[in-house]
Formats: sequence, structure tokens, C-alpha cells
Amino acid sequence: MAGDDKDWTWVLDRRCPDCGLDAGAITLADVPGAIRAQIPLWPEVLHRPDVRERPDPGTWSTLEYAAHVRDVFEVFAGRLNLMLTEDDPLFPNWDQDAAAVAGRYGELEPHDVSLELQRRGASLASDFDAVTGEQATRSGLRSNGSVFTVLTLAQYLIHDLVHHAWDVTQGRAGHEGGDVAASPARTDPGAASAAGVVPSANDLADGGPSVVEDGSVDGTTAEAGPAVDGEPSAEAAPQKDLPPIQRFAHEHRLAVGLTLGVLALALAVLFAVATPDSDAGGFSGFVTRWASSLCWLLVSGVAVSWALRAKRTTTNGLAWLGIACYACYLFFRAG
Repeated sequence: MAGDDKDWTWVLDRRCPDCGLDAGAITLADVPGAIRAQIPLWPEVLHRPDVRERPDPGTWSTLEYAAHVRDVFEVFAGRLNLMLTEDDPLFPNWDQDAAAVAGRYGELEPHDVSLELQRRGASLASDFDAVTGEQATRSGLRSNGSVFTVLTLAQYLIHDLVHHAWDVTQGRAGHEGGDVAASPARTDPGAASAAGVVPSANDLADGGPSVVEDGSVDGTTAEAGPAVDGEPSAEAAPQKDLPPIQRFAHEHRLAVGLTLGVLALALAVLFAVATPDSDAGGFSGFVTRWASSLCWLLVSGVAVSWALRAKRTTTNGLAWLGIACYACYLFFRAG
């Protein structure tokens, strides 16, 4: 199956015209309930007699979509953990089409997929239960450079789930309304909002797309399977929660860090050459002669370790050494 090469991060900025979800309106408090609201659909649709059948060669079967959603829960649990335990982690790339082939999604047992999907979904909802408001702005980067915060990652996830439910119900012929009972999110805007799923004004009023109870990770259409995780376009990357300078630094981390490292190294050399010998002797004279150069050398080390995503303890250790070195320089120079 040919992968969908669209970049679906735009759903964070505007309503999805297919599934009707306004992902950007979801708050962090909505997320656990929104995840739990997506789970009940899948055991029901996995009982369909045609669960293994594809509507056409380019569209996944209900079973393949369910197996994908099962793995979505696992992947996003891993990404959330990285964001909460590391500074600006880079997510491992996940080629969803390759995962479907390697995992032989179409040959799995629907009952097994259903049980594991429910387990992983409940676990991820519990993970988001534990996320605090202060952690909502912690960030991470996808392999194509798109910057996510914990909040935008969660919003992206919920759209993914909602859209995949649309894919297996309203999104394919013969299942408009399908064999699944209408959910609270489809019939009651208040219940939908409480679950973290916000339908559009047209969803219930004029026959626009209903908000369903499941969706898609990197987004899919009815014509193709989900997109590969490292989409080529980052034009609509979910960066609206970050200041412009921080966003630029995230997107160009390697170039920014190495450039700053080279500049700091040049200053270290300059101070080593240009600083005159101190009149003081012994250790005091040594410190006032070389401490400035050493400080800039440590600053260079901080910049390079940040650029190369070294362990946080390494970067912090170099920074504290630089501060200590400069403090010693000021102390002995004043004396």
C-alpha cells in the first residue's frame, strides 16, 4: 500500500474537514478522558464479518486500522515518557506502513488486537492523568524537525484516534453510521467536550462530519494508510506554543549548537592569546591569566553537547564548571 505523504500537523491549527475534530481546542485536562472515549469503538467494529477486507487495494481493512491504533498507543506512550524524562528528546522514527507490513496486521486475530488495544489505551490514559500543568510545555522533536510540546503531542494523538474512527465508520462506503451505536461525542456536544472531543458547530446542525470515537496517528484519509512518521513538510509544525527564538533553536539544533560552539572556541583562543600575564604570582596569577579562556572553552563544550544531544548531566556539568571557573576568576581578579 502506498503511504500517505501528507503532513497532518496542520490539524493543530484548524478543524479537520473529514472527522470534524478541532484538535487545537483540546486541553491537557481533556486528554485522559478523550483517550478513554476512543477505546470502546474498536471491540465493536472488530466483530464485523468483513473485518479483514479492504474496501479497495489502497485502503486498510478495519483490522489493519485497529492494529495500527494499538501500536499508536504504544508509540505515543514512549514519546510522552521521553518528553517527561529528557530535555528536548528526538523521537525515534516510526514508519507506520513498514510497521504494518512487518507486523502482518491483516493476519492478526481480531480478538487479540482488541484486548491489547484496550490495555495500551487505558495505560496511556493513565500516563496522561499523571501529567501536570507545568509539564505541558516540555518539548520533543520528531524526525523531520517538527517540534511538539506535551500538549500538542496529546492534541495530535486525539485527532489521530478520532480520524481513524472516522476511517472505519463514516469514511468508507457501507459503514455510514455503520454497525456501531452513536456515541455521546456524536450526539451530545457537552459530552464530547467533557471527553476532550470538540465537534464543530456544523457537525450536528447541518449534516457535516460527525465526531467519532477514534482516529489516526499521523493522519490518514480514506484513500490511503497512515503517513510515515517523518513527513517531508514541516510547514505546519505544531510549534505555536514556543517563542520564535526557541522554536528556531529546536528546528536547527545541530547548526545552532555547533555555530555557538565554534564562536565560543574562537573566543577561548582569543582570550588565551590576548590576555596579558598577571602581576600576581602563584595560583592567583594562573587563574587570572587563564580562567577567561577556560570559561569560553567550557561554554563551547556546553553548546556542542547540547547540539549533539549529549546526556543532560554532561551538559549541566559543563555549565556548572563554567560558572565555577568564572566565579574563581572574579574572586582572584578582585583580590
